Amino acid sequence: MSTSSADACLRCGQIMTNAGVEQIRVGGTSGGWKLLFGEWAEVGEDMLPLELLVCPNCRRVEFRRPESDG
Repeated sequence: MSTSSADACLRCGQIMTNAGVEQIRVGGTSGGWKLLFGEWAEVGEDMLPLELLVCPNCRRVEFRRPESDG
């Protein structure tokens, strides 16, 4: 099944299901710096909202920027 919809799965062409918006943590530090500085190591972290799409046919998962994120 092939379709040109923006919500079509890139693998099989099935329309993907919207599973909502997830907040993904980006930035900050890890490893030894996290042990050394504790919560201060997270000062540079941000939350990135991403829309999660799931293919009901082949189970492919895809992220994209939500429309409301402007």
